[in-house]
Amino acid sequence: MTTLRRLPLLLALSLLAPACASFHVNTPNGFAELEDDSRYDYRATNADGVVIAVRVMRNEPEASLEFWGRVVDERLRRQGYTPEGNPEPVRSANGVAGVMFRYGATVGGRAHRYQVAVFVRAKKVYVMEAGGDTEVFDPAAPAVARAFGSFRT
Repeated sequence: MTTLRRLPLLLALSLLAPACASFHVNTPNGFAELEDDSRYDYRATNADGVVIAVRVMRNEPEASLEFWGRVVDERLRRQGYTPEGNPEPVRSANGVAGVMFRYGATVGGRAHRYQVAVFVRAKKVYVMEAGGDTEVFDPAAPAVARAFGSFRT
């Protein structure tokens, strides 16, 4: 399974210009941070292939959290991801407002889970995502939640 299939946001936001990273996330126990991937500002995986990633982009065109949340949601739906519940308001560890989306999809005949949180500051859009095969993602969900909870912009 390729990272592109696990983390479809890479393609969805590939037209946005990258920005300098300015965030912090704690890599959860059982995950290893991956280096040298120019597509992400942060990426970690566990031995079962669950991936957590962060991308930081310029807020261009300069827009609100509502705008960027809709962009992410609409592109994922067009790629075949099915929402699991309603978007949820979230806050980063340092109090920045965000929105969390959860999706399911079938990839290569297997059920997958995917979640993404979007945060917007004046000049940057932060996209934190996690995904993997449902069978291994669900047991890793507490570790994924800890990573999302530790995220600071």
